[in-house]
Order: sequence, then structure tokens, then C-alpha cells
Amino acid sequence: MAKTPFKRVTSREIYGADISGLQDAVNKLETVLEMNVANTENHNLFPVEDQPEQTLHRRIYEGNIRNWLEDPVPIIKRNGEIVSTEEYTLYAAQGMVVFHEQQPPGATVTADFSYVHDTSPFTGHVGAGGTAHASATAETAGFMTAGDKLRLDALDYLRYRKRGLYHFGITANVLSAYATAANVIDVLPFYVPEPQSFDRLAIHVTSASTGQARLGIYADNGDIYPGELVIDAGEVDTSTTGTKVRAIELTLDTGLYWIARLQSGTPTIRGVQTAAMIALGLDDPINVGLATGYRASFDYAELPNPYPAGAEYITGARPAVFLRRA
Repeated sequence: MAKTPFKRVTSREIYGADISGLQDAVNKLETVLEMNVANTENHNLFPVEDQPEQTLHRRIYEGNIRNWLEDPVPIIKRNGEIVSTEEYTLYAAQGMVVFHEQQPPGATVTADFSYVHDTSPFTGHVGAGGTAHASATAETAGFMTAGDKLRLDALDYLRYRKRGLYHFGITANVLSAYATAANVIDVLPFYVPEPQSFDRLAIHVTSASTGQARLGIYADNGDIYPGELVIDAGEVDTSTTGTKVRAIELTLDTGLYWIARLQSGTPTIRGVQTAAMIALGLDDPINVGLATGYRASFDYAELPNPYPAGAEYITGARPAVFLRRA
């Protein structure tokens, strides 16, 4: 860390450079800390009367507040009336006025000025006892809470998706069978924390239904909603049970994606529980069903581009489409 090499001043004279060096150091600190500015009016200035020469008494006036600013220009008053700047020399940084002539005994000298305050944006932080930069929310910047950190750590493992294995959502310790509806495009979120390649899209049919299912992926439109179609992987047959696979060659950049499924029949498909998916939130706090994706009505055909607007939320556990890491 860089640090100015000030040395202890011993018995030699104090040079102007000694003071200038300290002044520069203080100004740099004030700049880095973005010191706050305050204003005051009618601040009392007191005469310095300890000089041996009597004629110097009541010429130097100092306030209890230092570090005045020169802009706006301080206003000096004597007995409530503004004093012409021709009558004195202003030393704003020192909080001092030196009159050219001795002032009358009992004169009340005051000043209106702005000054560098002993606070900065840093003193307003929560960690410093302030209220600025509280816990971050979806709308405002702030500090990360311990709970947010745990959730972020949980997402970090997604960087280590094993090649050659199928993945979905965040985590799933139990797979169950779920019914499907025909002629609706269900999409569920799939987060990619860093560029990753995939070579398979698949579903697993546990109860067959005559028809086809079409699998694909949409990119997020920036508003936590599926937008442009990334890939329509084609159809798989749902008239028999078992794992149904579509081969792909796809690399996804970092970001949020939506895995899509559309079928003409109503097969039962193996899927994951609510806790295994990225929850979008609650549509109504009274409703305990977490929104986990979207559902748009669409007659069976090739996947539309872009995803239809105005889709309804789907909640709870859901039949899954799995991506295999290449």
C-alpha cells in the first residue's frame, strides 16, 4: 500500500513544504472519501487577543468550525451587517478572517459559509452504523445478506455440471411422474452460470399417450420471461414409455434460459418437485403455490418464435425436460 513517507520533525525550523505536504495529503483523503458538505449561518468568530502587540488585537477572528469552502464565497458580518471583502483577508481552509484594521471592542463578528463536514457516503453504510446500502433487493443496490450468500453458493455448483449426465433446474433428489396437458407450451427456467455445451434434450415417458412431443429452448427476454427461440430440437414419440431423446449440438452462453415442451397427447412424464426448480416467486402471498414457469396455449406444431406473450404462471412440481452436458 502506498503511503506518504512523512518523517518526524525534530529541532529544525518548520518549512512551508512541511505544511503543504500535510495539506495535500488531507485533500487527497477528502477526495477519496467524497466528504460531505454542510452549511451554517451566523457562526460566531472570536478575536485572537494573545499577541504581545496590542494593535494586533481584534484583527484576527477565528471560528470553531474550520475547513470552509471558497465556493460559495463566505459572507462575513459585523453586528449583523455584511462586511466588504476589502476590509479583510479570508483564510477559508483555516476558518479565519484577518481584518486590515482593528475592530471595535465588543463587535460581534459572524460568518455564513459552507464547510467540509466530518461525514461521507462511507459513514452512512450499514457496517458503519448508518442506513445507506442496506440489504439489497430486486429494485435497490445494497449489501448481500447471509441468506442471499447461501443461495448464491448453492447456485455456484451449477458451474460443475458433470459432462455426460442429464441436468435440470438446481437440484433434485426425487423424480416423480406427472400428468401433462396437450397443446400448451410449458417452459421452465434453466440457469447457465458460464458457457456450457449440451448434446441431448430428453424426456422420460412413464405412461404412454398417442402423439408427439416437441422439445426446445428459449432465451430469456430480459424480463424473466421466455423470448427468442434458441433451438427447436424436433419431435419425440410419446406413444410408448421410456426415455425419449433428441440429439443436439448447442453451446449456451451465461444467462437464463427456458426449456420448452409441447405435446399433442397427454403422456405422464417423469419430473421434479418444486424445491428442485428455480422459483420465480408468488403471484399472491396467500397462495402457497410458487410460480416455477409459464404455460402458453398453442396448437401442436413447430415451436413459435418468439414465445407467445401473456402466458400464465405454472406452479408446483412439473414434468421435466432434461439437458445432457456435452
